[in-house]
Amino acid sequence: MKKAFVENFLAGSYSLLLHLVLVVLLVIGLESTSTPELASDPSVEIVQATVLDENLVEREMAKLEEREKQEREAEQERQLKLEEKLEQTQEELARQEREYLDMQERAELDKKQREKEAEAERQRIKELEKQRELEEQKRLEAEKQRQLEEQRRQEAEAERKRIEEQKRQAELERQRIEEQKQKAEAERQRIEEEKRKAEAERQRIEEEKRKAEQERKRLEEEKRKAEEEAKRRAEEERQRAEAEAKRKAEEAAKRKAEAERQAAEDALQRQLEQEQQERDARRVQGVVDQYSIMIKQRVKRYWIRPSNSESGLQVTLRVTLLPGGDVKSVSIVKSSGNPVFDRSAESAVYKAAPLPQPSDPKAAEALRDFQFIFKPE
Repeated sequence: MKKAFVENFLAGSYSLLLHLVLVVLLVIGLESTSTPELASDPSVEIVQATVLDENLVEREMAKLEEREKQEREAEQERQLKLEEKLEQTQEELARQEREYLDMQERAELDKKQREKEAEAERQRIKELEKQRELEEQKRLEAEKQRQLEEQRRQEAEAERKRIEEQKRQAELERQRIEEQKQKAEAERQRIEEEKRKAEAERQRIEEEKRKAEQERKRLEEEKRKAEEEAKRRAEEERQRAEAEAKRKAEEAAKRKAEAERQAAEDALQRQLEQEQQERDARRVQGVVDQYSIMIKQRVKRYWIRPSNSESGLQVTLRVTLLPGGDVKSVSIVKSSGNPVFDRSAESAVYKAAPLPQPSDPKAAEALRDFQFIFKPE
């Protein structure tokens, strides 16, 4: 496009130069044709000079010479101007030709520069495309990493909530055990108080027996003295009979007192044994309840929800354990109504083995065969 513009510009310049040359030639020709007219004027005046004053002729001649001089100077000035215009036109054409060559050279340089720039732009676009692919890959990796971080955060949050729930359950269990301990302590104090009262009652009975014995002895002594005083000469047989009767009465009184004492001690022993059994039963039940919660939580961790099971299901299971906590058998006592859910609960019990076992022998024995309700939600 630049080349066509330059060619049109040069063609226009050459045409303008040609028209200027033609105008110059035409002006020169017109001036040359008008010269006879200018020359004819003096001749007419010379002819007429015969009748005019000579001074007038001289003045007229001087005027003509002056006018011719002026015309010549004007023509010379016009010629100079034409020559200057021609020179300027030639210089302009030369300048335009130089500019045309410069423009051609610049066009070639611009073309090469544009080719270089286009090649650089293509390379830059390739680099940008590679960079965009790398950025996209980094973005995808960052998104994947973010998703993994979000998944790990959700898992950590779920684990934190589960641990908090376990802590809360453990705190509730600790409070329940503490309440049981307080109740057991109160019960122990009550039993101690009853034992103290029983001991005091026993001592009171012993004291009364001792006083009764002393009173009896005193009465017997007084009776003896009275009898000795009143009946010194009583027969020896009657004395032996009285002594025998007295001995038998004493033995009977001793046997009765011993029987009463033994009965009181037996009743107290039975009461203590019963209370001890109740305390042991409560303690064992507390341990069993605590480990039942631990077993439920452990089974829940190994439970995998079936895909088609609805929420809110529960099943009652009977579990038989071997020593050490291994599962011997699992049976369904009360079904949830969903066989798939029931089988998943049985499988979770087997997977959770060995189940936690208490160190207390009685509690461990109670957990050999037990039932619990599996309700994961």
